[in-house]
Amino acid sequence: MREYVTSPFDEPNSSVAGRVPVTRRQRVLCELVADLLRVSDVGIDDSFVALGGDSIIAMQLVSQARKAGLRITVGDVLTHRDMEALAEAATTVEQEPRSVADSGVGPVVTTPIMHWFRERGGVVDTYNQFAVLRTPSGLTEARLVSMSQALLDHHDILRLRLSVLDGEEDWVLETLPVGAVDAASAVRRIDVAGRPEDDWAALVRQESDVARDRLRPREGNVFQAVWFDAGPDRQGKLALVVHHLAIDSISWRILASDLATAWRGAEEDGAIALDPVPTSFRRWSEVLGEQAHAQASVAELPGWLERLRPGAARFGDRPRVPGHDWEGRDRCFTESLPAEFTEVLLTTVPSLFNAGINDVLLAGLALAMGDWHRGRGTAGDGTALLHLEGHGREGALADLDLSRTVGWFTSLFPIRLDLGELDWADVHAAGPAVGSAVKRIKEQVRGIPDKGVRYSLLRYLNPETGALLEKAAQPEFVFNYLGRFEVADDADWSVVPEYGTGLDDVGPGMPMAHSIEVNVATVDQADGPVLRATWTWADSVVSEADTRELADTWFRMLRALVAHAREPGAGGLTPSDLTLSSLSQHELEEIESDLRAF
Repeated sequence: MREYVTSPFDEPNSSVAGRVPVTRRQRVLCELVADLLRVSDVGIDDSFVALGGDSIIAMQLVSQARKAGLRITVGDVLTHRDMEALAEAATTVEQEPRSVADSGVGPVVTTPIMHWFRERGGVVDTYNQFAVLRTPSGLTEARLVSMSQALLDHHDILRLRLSVLDGEEDWVLETLPVGAVDAASAVRRIDVAGRPEDDWAALVRQESDVARDRLRPREGNVFQAVWFDAGPDRQGKLALVVHHLAIDSISWRILASDLATAWRGAEEDGAIALDPVPTSFRRWSEVLGEQAHAQASVAELPGWLERLRPGAARFGDRPRVPGHDWEGRDRCFTESLPAEFTEVLLTTVPSLFNAGINDVLLAGLALAMGDWHRGRGTAGDGTALLHLEGHGREGALADLDLSRTVGWFTSLFPIRLDLGELDWADVHAAGPAVGSAVKRIKEQVRGIPDKGVRYSLLRYLNPETGALLEKAAQPEFVFNYLGRFEVADDADWSVVPEYGTGLDDVGPGMPMAHSIEVNVATVDQADGPVLRATWTWADSVVSEADTRELADTWFRMLRALVAHAREPGAGGLTPSDLTLSSLSQHELEEIESDLRAF
């Protein structure tokens, strides 16, 4: 029988036996995973990834586990084979406030993604993300102001001030002291009592745009809230508009959770006590500055230059001209993959290939690009060069808990996808060639060191390496998987799905950074998870018709992956799955074939 170190989380649960949770530590983690992934009966043999988890949900699990007194890391969640192993890796922690040395107030190092934004040009003040949440009946403007003040005082980055020196060339950022931003000036109430909810959409969009235009980062104003008050007995809506310098997709999960916590506190005794923030964004920005010149970072330079070599497939007949194409709501569309396919993509396919959901989505995208370019004669050297967006909260740079930190952490790094020689007839028939593509792309994704977090340090925070990377070929395509969003039909403080889950708001005067941009999210609905992809294109380079054809081809390839996964013998390991192994993919597949025959 397995023995466990005695702790408050290791008291046996005498009512269960077998492969269900036995210790309290196991039970806590299994219950948290079941809640986050909306599945039942999670056991200790279950894999977080196989159940549909990704790195973004892993951060939510880390935060929830910390509340329960357990310390785990995102790496623990994604690498341990099952819940039993994850429970063994967990340690107990004490909930302690941030150390005095980690003050979130004061100068903030301009991070790589902020440098990328500055170089992009265009209007600075209105670049934002926004989300619309349901508000509970009984909410008052005074209570909402109090709750908003709690958010502003608790999350330092929401008090960010930007100073621009020498035109637009130099930025100085700082977070203002607690209390420096008055929530009352940032909250607006719109009376919608008596109006049918179906008629709110245009008003919400209009008022959100007005709130966007009130943002003034140079004055420390990066947060706006517009409450659509439907009366004391009806749910309303809350549009939160936050300057992108202070927010990313993961941060929205933190703010929504904090609003729910603040509401409960206001209901009970009027006191608002939000969970501690272990690491400030200011501290994280300092870590990035330190790591930009570290030996481990500089050693990656040759690999990044190799990925950025010329010759990849091109989009359109001419390269994109910076500042020529501008973002606009009339140049984007959203398509959805039904739940019957999405569910398999999130669970069965990653499990069969011991892969992550990003590996699977990128394999389908590589197949779609290959097919699309073949028909146009634009395949180049047969590879696809694209930017990947990551959540950026990688533990490889420092052992810091960022699960409660609000801010713009996004990482942006290049990857070169190479499918090699493929039997395209077999691909279209969802044959073994599809599985080979998944394995090949999975290995190329895993070949990116530490999920690409050091590339942007070299590009923007190290002048010597940055000069070399700036001259290299640049991707024309960007792919961003935002993770999985739970959308409850009527829950207070839940996201309202009809306003989108991409979060980025297309404001006036923002030049496109790529020829094609794709933002993808999984949205949990009543009939299961649905994959939503929003495509934006630069119309001087590629047409809407061609963009839609590429989008349709991608979904067709994802459906082919699902069909292939249902075939006997689908899946298998790749060399990176085996520690200290020099086996090639071909040798590994021969061994797997022999084992199946045996």
